[in-house]
Amino acid sequence: MNSLNTRLMLTLGMSWLGFLVTGLAINQVFAPAAIAILIDRSYCSPAQWQQVSQQYDALYQQHQRQDIQIQAVVLFSSLANDMRPSPPAPAEIQGLATYGQPNPQQQRQLEADYPKHKVLSCSP
Repeated sequence: MNSLNTRLMLTLGMSWLGFLVTGLAINQVFAPAAIAILIDRSYCSPAQWQQVSQQYDALYQQHQRQDIQIQAVVLFSSLANDMRPSPPAPAEIQGLATYGQPNPQQQRQLEADYPKHKVLSCSP
């Protein structure tokens, strides 16, 4: 009887271990896409900035649903860079002021630094 219980416990333990390994493998294979969001804060009208903040809100909601993973949010303009390692709330992005001129060279450098990125900008 003791040998039977030992075999049963061994079989159950190995089964749970198999489920755990399979779950971890699936999680790694089908992980959400990881991206960086580059937000151009160069000056634009409030209506245009509203569109940028709505685009960010949509990406943030996808992050909350774990459809995508936001690795970093970089706010940039010709005057400054601000890197946020965790995604700020959409209300925080909406409340930001825009300033400075567009800087295409800086944008290209950030795009090179973050190969998987999404650029949000007032200019087309």
